[in-house]
Amino acid sequence: MSREDKLLILFESIHKVMLAERLIVKIYKPYQIIPVPKQYSSECGMCIEIISSDKDEIVAELQRNEINFNIVKRGL
Repeated sequence: MSREDKLLILFESIHKVMLAERLIVKIYKPYQIIPVPKQYSSECGMCIEIISSDKDEIVAELQRNEINFNIVKRGL
């Protein structure tokens, strides 16, 4: 899978990253917690990398649980 097929979900705190991780695990989607690349701004320093095709389900789950986030395309 290439970098172009991946998205980064950025959060304002590590607490939100951990909460989002629990939600993503519940819907059985692959993910990886990684340091935020230098070109992106993030207050907590960690983000979640997901596969682009899983975006809609993951975004819906995060919104349903009122978690604020930003999504950027990996490698821009």
